Amino acid sequence: MLTPLLYALWVVLPPLQSAIGYRMWARRLYREYPLFFAYTISQIGRFIVLFWSYHTGIRDVYRQAYLTAEAVDLVIKFGVICELFSHIFRPYDGIRQLGSTLLRWASVILLLIAVGVAAFSSGPDADRFLAGFFAMERSVAIVQGGLLFLLFILSSSLGLQWEQRTLGIALGFAVQTSVSLATFTLRAEMGTSSHDVLSLISNAGYDCAVLIWLGAMYVRKPVYQFDHRIARWDVNSWNRALLDLLRR
Repeated sequence: MLTPLLYALWVVLPPLQSAIGYRMWARRLYREYPLFFAYTISQIGRFIVLFWSYHTGIRDVYRQAYLTAEAVDLVIKFGVICELFSHIFRPYDGIRQLGSTLLRWASVILLLIAVGVAAFSSGPDADRFLAGFFAMERSVAIVQGGLLFLLFILSSSLGLQWEQRTLGIALGFAVQTSVSLATFTLRAEMGTSSHDVLSLISNAGYDCAVLIWLGAMYVRKPVYQFDHRIARWDVNSWNRALLDLLRR
């Protein structure tokens, strides 16, 4: 059974995500961030389905609903990460082409690392389904976290500017992915004895991510640049030189 605190962290999400969805719809931000808008709406639908499945008391129904929701999340999350790359590099066509190439290669490398981690992971779970599930979730978190880390490293190294909403979305996913990676790793190693505590931490991490997204949609701040020292060199000139090189 869910503890009262875990239950509270769960049921508070739909109002917060509805506020994010309303803001994006009212300000037509779904045109700029269509995949993040789809992710937000899907999370509301996810809650409704899982809440109903949980209260039916049928374990197999809840498990199937949860696995389906996780599969949908997996696809949309990777789409949102690609959307973030597109937003950051959109003003610089040369850097965007280079970034797209790095994104593809990084995805392949991180996927291989994730498969290796999943293949050689072992834990105390007697249930092989649970063991495989947590290994898969950890692998997904490795890939997503690696891509977000690459995004932050590239933008910081090149001195690119971030819009407030883009930065907020990226930071929220970074928090969520970091907490998920830590909790799934510990869960795979420690077994069912740690399930309740780690579920509480995982849900609290996701709530923090949702609050970051909510703030990004409602709070107005200027464009952010990670390293102001890099702003002294001309990114546009570097972008044009890179375009000339790529066209050869």
